Amino acid sequence: PTRRSSDLGNNMNELGNVSISQEVVATIAESVITEIDGVHSLVGSSSKNEITKFFQSVSSGGGKGIEVEVGETECTLDLYIIAKLGYQLPALAGEIQTKVVKAITEMTGLKVQEVNVFIQKVVKDVPEQETQPKKLPENNNVAEEK
Repeated sequence: PTRRSSDLGNNMNELGNVSISQEVVATIAESVITEIDGVHSLVGSSSKNEITKFFQSVSSGGGKGIEVEVGETECTLDLYIIAKLGYQLPALAGEIQTKVVKAITEMTGLKVQEVNVFIQKVVKDVPEQETQPKKLPENNNVAEEK
């Protein structure tokens, strides 16, 4: 299948053509976003939380919560985020934008035109052990009914 030029960032050098796909840009953005305090997850990423899964199923933010357009030398990103409760959302969005632009520019050489952050939901940050089902203590003294 032939690629449309809008699917790849093209960078010509003296040795040939270097193309960077939308998926590469999305993967870089995802790796940066998941490291930021205050981000619970991307809409559409795998989550054990049932409420989050529900909102992911009704969201139109794409499979991963990241939509990317790549031109010849530039790219634009739309990021669909689920934030943690208690963070200043404008500051969080600004941190996401700054870190995503820096990482994509450094790793790909593409100029990032826009990073649009859509905070879709805010959730309480539940520690990992609390999301697991509680195990009942085993009691060997209980007689089995027959």
